[in-house]
Amino acid sequence: MNEQMHNCPNGHGFMELTEYEQQVTFRGIDLTCKGTQYACKTCGLLTASIKQAGAMQRAIADHYRAKKGLMTGQEIKIKRKELDMTQKSLADAMSVGIASIKRWEGGIVQTPGMDKLLRQAFWPNEREITVSGNRPFSIERIKLVLMEFDTLYHHNVLKDGDKLLYSAKLLWYADMAAHRELGRSMTGATYAALAMGSQLNNYTELAPDILHSDERKAEPLTPEEKRIIRRIYDKFPQEKDAFHASHREAIWIKRSIGEIIPYADSSELQEL
Repeated sequence: MNEQMHNCPNGHGFMELTEYEQQVTFRGIDLTCKGTQYACKTCGLLTASIKQAGAMQRAIADHYRAKKGLMTGQEIKIKRKELDMTQKSLADAMSVGIASIKRWEGGIVQTPGMDKLLRQAFWPNEREITVSGNRPFSIERIKLVLMEFDTLYHHNVLKDGDKLLYSAKLLWYADMAAHRELGRSMTGATYAALAMGSQLNNYTELAPDILHSDERKAEPLTPEEKRIIRRIYDKFPQEKDAFHASHREAIWIKRSIGEIIPYADSSELQEL
């Protein structure tokens, strides 16, 4: 370890950079992590820089991930570079926002469901479920589909600060019905079974990105896709109707909370 110095705020001169171990309980798991901090030999004051504190937080997160069998931030970064993938291309392969990849590589712990999608993106031959409906993920196309619903419902179905409670159900039906009838989804989005019904993966992160995306960059909707969207509107004249219908769908009911709803189940839609 290279010796570095830092001034003691109590006026005792230089503090030495020292190694230490910290025992913490993180999400119910006991962990022991090593880090560095500055120590004053005179008063015993210990302090860490913002960089050192951040490094310790990442170490705690990675120790936890290793204990739980999740990919660590470093493992994600190494595998991504090994496959010559950018953070954006990995995000696209997983149908999530690039912000999620940056957070996971930076130390934020991914859910087990997201970890499974990471592994499927890195090892596609081991992919067990279809998560994007045979179409590359497109935030711009999500907005385009929602704008089509806007026209039919005569108001914006996605608003600033929206949690996608209703709009995600309309998207889910549009994607699933398109996959069932046309062989591919409309947006490439991935959906999970949550307590409030089918929902876009990482919906809290995606909502503002969708709202501010440029729909002009999206591949235009086909006449067949527009007919499906119209049929969804005719079936669910109120957005809440789609919300309630989604809770009656067996393909949501049979999934555990957080589990991906595969497009392979699109043939089992009952309400549309």
